[in-house]
Amino acid sequence: MKTKVVLLFVVLFAASALHAANALSGKLVDVNTRKPIDYANVTVMLPDSSILTGDITREDGSFLIQNLTKGMYIVKFSFLGYIDQVRNIRMADQDIDLGTIRLTEDTQHLQEVEVVAQGTTMRFELDRKVFSVDQNIASAGGSVTDVLENIPSVDVDQEGNISLRNDENVEIWINGKPAGLTAENRAQILEQLPAESIKEIELITNPSAKFSPEGTAGIINLVMKKDRKAGYYGSVSGGISYPWGGIPGGNVGFNINYSKGIVDTYLNLGYNYRTSFGGSQTDRKNIDEKGDTLTYLQQTGSNQRRGGGLFVRAGIDLHITDRSTLGFSGFAMAANRNHTDNRSTYLLTNYLSGDTRRHYSRDDQGTGGGPGGNAMISYQLDINKRHKLMATASYNHFGFSNDNRYTQIESDTLIQQQINDNTNQRVELKADYEWKPTDQSRFEAGWETDLSWQKTDVNAYEVEADEKKELQPYYNDFGNKEQTHALYITYGNRFWDKLSLQVGLRGEYMYRSLNTVYYDETNQLKLTTSVQDTSYFQLFPSAYISYTFPHGHELQFNYTRRVSRPRGNQLNPRQDFSDSTNIQFGNPKLLPTYSSALELNYLKVWEKHTLSAGFFYRFADGVVQNVKYMDGEVMKNTYINIAKRQSVGLEVVGKNRLFGSLLQLTTSVNLYYNTLSGAEFHDVVNGHPVDVSLDKTDIFAWNARMNASFLFTKAFSGQITARYSSPRVVAQGKSSHSYSIDLGLRHTFLEKRLALSLNVRDLLNSHNRSSTTMGPAFWQYQLRKWNSRTIGLTLTYSFGNMNPKKSRQENKGMMDEYSGMGGDEE
Repeated sequence: MKTKVVLLFVVLFAASALHAANALSGKLVDVNTRKPIDYANVTVMLPDSSILTGDITREDGSFLIQNLTKGMYIVKFSFLGYIDQVRNIRMADQDIDLGTIRLTEDTQHLQEVEVVAQGTTMRFELDRKVFSVDQNIASAGGSVTDVLENIPSVDVDQEGNISLRNDENVEIWINGKPAGLTAENRAQILEQLPAESIKEIELITNPSAKFSPEGTAGIINLVMKKDRKAGYYGSVSGGISYPWGGIPGGNVGFNINYSKGIVDTYLNLGYNYRTSFGGSQTDRKNIDEKGDTLTYLQQTGSNQRRGGGLFVRAGIDLHITDRSTLGFSGFAMAANRNHTDNRSTYLLTNYLSGDTRRHYSRDDQGTGGGPGGNAMISYQLDINKRHKLMATASYNHFGFSNDNRYTQIESDTLIQQQINDNTNQRVELKADYEWKPTDQSRFEAGWETDLSWQKTDVNAYEVEADEKKELQPYYNDFGNKEQTHALYITYGNRFWDKLSLQVGLRGEYMYRSLNTVYYDETNQLKLTTSVQDTSYFQLFPSAYISYTFPHGHELQFNYTRRVSRPRGNQLNPRQDFSDSTNIQFGNPKLLPTYSSALELNYLKVWEKHTLSAGFFYRFADGVVQNVKYMDGEVMKNTYINIAKRQSVGLEVVGKNRLFGSLLQLTTSVNLYYNTLSGAEFHDVVNGHPVDVSLDKTDIFAWNARMNASFLFTKAFSGQITARYSSPRVVAQGKSSHSYSIDLGLRHTFLEKRLALSLNVRDLLNSHNRSSTTMGPAFWQYQLRKWNSRTIGLTLTYSFGNMNPKKSRQENKGMMDEYSGMGGDEE
C-alpha cells in the first residue's frame, strides 16, 4: 500500500513537470489601505472585447488564469465600489506576473449602486457543498438548529440529534475546527448559537486527508460571519417568538465591527429565551420464550421546556505586514434550562386477563445549564507566492449540569434526586504548510495534536422529609482522557485545465484512558476501576479526481477512509433511572467503527440553472448500535459493536432562477438503501448479562426538501421551505416518516438599514416521530411529539458604513457571463 502511494506521488510530480502552460497571475490591493481585495473580478477578453475566461481573487487578493495561448488580450480588474482598471497584455511562451495592481475606491458609485437580486444560496467545490444562510428568512430570530433543518441531506430530530445522509456519526465544526462540540453537548450549544451569526454551512461528506477522519458520515462546518469594511459598522436586533399555545420567548442581539489600517475586529452579543412543550406515548408488550404476550405497559407523558442563554463572540486580526496576519478569536456562552410539568403515567397490566399489576405517575422537575466557550490564536505567513505557513492553537471548555427531582406516586410517594455534572475540555494544536511547485499544482503537509478530557459526576439520592439518603448503585464518577497525534500530506495537480487530481494520506496515533469510581457490592466502599487503556495507529487515505467537459459539465470521483470513535454516554457505565421502566447504561469496551466511502458526482451549470447528482457507497464494520432487552419487567438499553452497515444512495440537488429575479428555487432529493447485518451478542456488560439477537434489516428510505426564495420588490422578499423524510431503519426496528413547512417574509426600510422579518416555523405542527422496535422478549411502539409551530417577529437596524466588501457570490459581475453560476444583478 505504502509503495503504491509513493509511486503515485512520483508519477504526479513527473507529470506536472512535463506539463507546461502559459498563466497570468497577480494580486489586487486597495490603493490607500494596501489591504488585499478578495472576491474581485479579473476578466480576460479578446481584442474584440468578447469575454474569453477569468478568475475571482482569493482572500490574499491573488488570482491565477491558466492556459492562455500566444496573442493579445485585454485584462479588466473590477470590484463593486472601485474604479475599473484595464490593461493590454501580450502572451508569449512564458507566464506573466502582473505583480500588485492597486484599485481606487469609487465613492460616487457606492452611493448610487443598489443590489436588487437575490444572492445565490448554494455553490459546489471539489470536496464540499456550500450553502449560504445569512439571508435565511424562515430562521430569523432562531438558532443554528433551526438553520440546519433547512439544509439538504441534514436531519434534526426533536432532541436536537443531527444526522447527515441518514447517518448520525457526523462531526459538527465551527470555522473549520471541532470547537469542543460532542454528541452529548452539541444539541445544547447549537440551540444557543444565534442563526444570524452564521454566514455559510459547508457539507463535507468525504473530507480529504488534511482534515480529521472523525465521523463516518462526514463534517458539517459552520462558517461564522466575518465581513471586512472600512470604518465601523454593526447592527442591533430584537425579536419575539410564540410557540402555538405556549409561553412566548424572545431574543436580542448586538453586533459591531471595526476595520482600519492593520486592524480588523468584531464583537457579537446575543441572548435568547425559548419555550417548548410536547408529549410522548409508549406501548410495550413483554413476550415469553413461546412468543406469548405476558404483560402490557402503557405510558403517556407531557413535558415542557424553557430556558435562555447568553452568547458572546469576539475577535481581532492584526495584519502585521502584507504577508503575515495574527488573529485572536473566541466565543463564550452561558445557558440555563428549566423544564417543568414533565409528568408520565404508567399502567402495567396482565395482557390476557387485563388485571392491573402496577399503576403510578412520575413527575420530573429540574434545572440545568452551564458555561462554555472556545479561544483560538492563529498566525499565517505568506513566505512568497509559492510557500505559505499557517499555525493555530485553540482551547475549548464546556460544562453542563442537571439537577432533576423525580416524584413517583403509587401506593406510597417516592422522591428521588439525580445530579449530573459534565465537563468537556479540549486543546488543539495545528500547523500547516502549503507549497505550489507550479501554478497548477499544490503540495500540503501538516501536523495536528488533540488533547481532550471528559468528566462526568453523578450523585443520586432518595429524599424523605428533606433528608437525603445516597443511592450508592447509581453513583458515578467517570473520566475519559484522549490524545490524538496526526501527520498528513496531500498533493494535487490540474492538467489541460480540465483534469484535477488530488491524493492524500493521514496517519493518526490515538490513545484513550477510561476510569470510573463506584461503590462495591456492600455499598460502603468506593472503588476505582481503570478500563484497559486503548492505543492504536491507523492510516486514512483519500483521493479525488475531477474532469471538466465542454459546455459546463463536470464529473467528480472521490474515496476516503474514516472512523467513528465512541465517546460520552456510549462509554459511561452509569445507570440512568429517569424512567424507572427503561434503564440506560454505556459500555466502556466499545471499539471504533471504521468506514470506507466512494462518491461519484456530476455537475452541470447553465446560465440560471445548476444540477448536481451524486452517487455514494459507504461500508462500515463494527457499527455501534443501541440495543434493548428485557430484564424481568424492566427494559434495559446499552451499546455494543455488533453490526455491519452498507449504505447506497443517490443525491440530486437543483438550483433554478425563474421569472427573472422573482424566484430562486433550491430542490434536493436523497434516496438511500441501507442494510444492517444480522448478529448475535451474548456477553456481560458492566455486570449486566446481555443476550441480544439482531435480524438482518434493510430498508429503502428517501427525503426531499424545497426552498423557494421570492423577491417581490427590491425591499420585500419571502421564503417557503418544505421537508419530508420517509421511514428509516434503526437497530431492532424502524422509525416513521416526518414532514414540516416553514414560512418567512422580510421587508426593509430606510435604504435597507431597517429590516422587519416575520416567520412561521413548522406551520402544520407536524414535528413528531414514532418508532417500532422488537426483540425476543418485547415489542415496543414509541411516539414523541413537540408542539413546535412557532410564530416569530424580528426587527434589525444596521448602522455605520453600509458599503461592505461583497461575498464571492455577490460580486461576480461579468464573471457570470462565462461561468454560468448566476451571480447577483446590479
